[in-house]
Amino acid sequence: MARTLPGIHKEKTNMDWRRFDMDSVTKISKIGKQGMLIANGALDTRINDANAEYDSINLKHIANLVDEPQSTEKADAAFIIPSTYRAHDGRNHAAQRENGEYWMLGVDVDEGDPSLTELRSAVEKVTGNASALFYSSSGATEDNRKWRVLIPLAEPIKGDEYTDTQLALFDLMQREGITCDPALSRTGQPIYLPNVPPARRDHMNLPLFYHGARHRGDGLLLVKESSIWANVEFRRKNEEIAMQRAEAERALRAQKREEKRGQYDGTDPVAEFNQRHTIADLMLKYGYERQGKSDSYRSPMQSSGSHATKDFKTHWVSLSGSDRGVGIGQVTGEFCFGDAFDLYCYFEHAGKMSDAVRQYGKELRPEPTKIREAIVEAAQDFQDFDTVALPKADDIKSSIIMPNAVKSPIFWLKDAQPVLTSSYLIKGWLGRGQMSVIYGPSNVGKSFFALDMAFCISAGVDWQGNKVKGGPVLYLATEGGNAFQSRCVALRKQYGIAEAPLAIRPSPVDLLRPEADLAGIIELCKVIEQKTGEPMAAIFVDTLSRAMAGGDENGPTDMTSFISNLDVLRDVTGAHMDVVHHSGKDVSKGGRGHSSLRAATDTEIELEVDQGVRTATATKQRDLEPKQPFVFTLKVHELGVDEDDDPVTTCTIAPADQQQIDDLKQKRPKGANQKAIVSAFKQLRGEGIGGENPTGAGWPESGKFWCMDEAELRKFTMGKMTSTNPSSAYITALNSIISSGYMIQNEGKIWISAKEGKVR
Repeated sequence: MARTLPGIHKEKTNMDWRRFDMDSVTKISKIGKQGMLIANGALDTRINDANAEYDSINLKHIANLVDEPQSTEKADAAFIIPSTYRAHDGRNHAAQRENGEYWMLGVDVDEGDPSLTELRSAVEKVTGNASALFYSSSGATEDNRKWRVLIPLAEPIKGDEYTDTQLALFDLMQREGITCDPALSRTGQPIYLPNVPPARRDHMNLPLFYHGARHRGDGLLLVKESSIWANVEFRRKNEEIAMQRAEAERALRAQKREEKRGQYDGTDPVAEFNQRHTIADLMLKYGYERQGKSDSYRSPMQSSGSHATKDFKTHWVSLSGSDRGVGIGQVTGEFCFGDAFDLYCYFEHAGKMSDAVRQYGKELRPEPTKIREAIVEAAQDFQDFDTVALPKADDIKSSIIMPNAVKSPIFWLKDAQPVLTSSYLIKGWLGRGQMSVIYGPSNVGKSFFALDMAFCISAGVDWQGNKVKGGPVLYLATEGGNAFQSRCVALRKQYGIAEAPLAIRPSPVDLLRPEADLAGIIELCKVIEQKTGEPMAAIFVDTLSRAMAGGDENGPTDMTSFISNLDVLRDVTGAHMDVVHHSGKDVSKGGRGHSSLRAATDTEIELEVDQGVRTATATKQRDLEPKQPFVFTLKVHELGVDEDDDPVTTCTIAPADQQQIDDLKQKRPKGANQKAIVSAFKQLRGEGIGGENPTGAGWPESGKFWCMDEAELRKFTMGKMTSTNPSSAYITALNSIISSGYMIQNEGKIWISAKEGKVR
């Protein structure tokens, strides 16, 4: 039996709490002989060494850790992927999906604060009382219990079945009142092994809080004979039936719309809407809750916690009775289904299809569109471009020319060949001929970031370590001014490149009304191509709000017209279109404004700033494999002096140093009590309380940090706690800060471990 240590809590229950007999399990079952992938911390990766493989761990050693958890910081803590595929790419989701053989299911419970008894009861009901391992997560406290559960399998499941099986398990656990983290359904998702960090141990190195239990049930779980697999099969069967009905319904609706095509000047509003909007974007817009990074969602109509709606890209299917009851999409007796337009119809037109079609038909064809279409038609042949004049409104043909009309011949299945060439502009970030948006709050460095990209594309040099296939670039600096002159000088200096086909147009531009600047920009691109002898690689629009020339970026009509004009530029020139934009109030929804912008975008790059360190993250990638976030700072360049002998400076971007990256990765204080402690520390430091850290074991080695007695901090902070029990609140908040690594305590003294804590 696991020894009961001081500070380790045990709960009494009437269930069988007997331990696994690991030796017996090893002898009589297949799982005892399996070595599953184990790694130590996020930095333990073998991806770049094709000859390497990860270490292995078996069930017996995992069970021993339940009794005697690790004592290490989370960044270095051991985790498993419960698969026997341990090759160098074993942490890759796709590799495990293709090659994995999984011998355990996992559960991660971070919400609801269930007791161990409640959790075990739920697992017992779902698995049919199969054996399992239970243990506290490293961040668990007495007031916020968090759990992990490992359920060994009698027979393995393949990687391509793992996600569906895990989601089916989570769905059944939800019915028992236990909410599971859906991230654990991903094939390469780490499951951290039992660990109690040093900050959560007492002076005798014993855990301050930890539960660990081995439950020997009626045997090992055989997934394909359990209710879990029955749930998988149920969902798959219904989804397959729904898919077939959805396809039949779509065909019927298309036929009916074809009969009425004349009403829409040759354009099918429903088809156009579905082409321009993704189901995923609309679901997030209308309040659906996504299950991790899966294709499953919980609709806002559902009363249960299950994620009963699945996105099949061209259509969606919901197994929710609540959704059927309110009539979302096409309703049958067992489920409902539809496409992107069905969501738009229900949430914005109360389910009235005729109103939705009529309204979107109007949005597709504002009057200026006809002028835009004439420009597209005239500009199709660059050879005759110089003879093309801006048409007058009276001379415009009434027929619609779709910018994205298919002009290429078909090819047959038997003739298909693998495409081994990559179509990137900046590998992992921007694709050729696509559209991207760089967004973020004011003063985050969007223009510096975008101009750096533009410079590297034009010069054909690697951008921040990423390969580039470049060419001529036009940068529309709509806010004008002399700033871009100085920035270009700084870029030449930083890269040591004096000349590149980068053209800056520092003046306002109107890309909302096609009769304004659209033809002129196309003509300018023609001039650049003739001068450089190369096709346009990219056009940067900085910023969207200025390029919309007073238009309503929150309204569908103006945003649709703006996007259509960008499509014209892209189709005529073949260039990648990049738009610099501001973030909205809810940054999770991307740039501010109407959702049609995000729907039309292939790549979104979000810029954030924290303590002067900036991060660029690809929040949406339609076709490219996303890169890891790029962490950077602004580097100041002195270019000379002005008429008053004051220095003239500008900035370029530069990769952040390792210390800055490490500081950024640290979890910042959250919650009123944690922030109060940090604020109090900084106030006391400002008053001269404390001093530089001593040297020796347990003290910082990478410089001098400001330290103070924890007792001083406690006395000063106690009255600032938002709790009726300030002492307990202080201890909980302080332990959380220490556990995150943001603050460190040693020999009664405490300090901030980040750069801001150093003595300057």
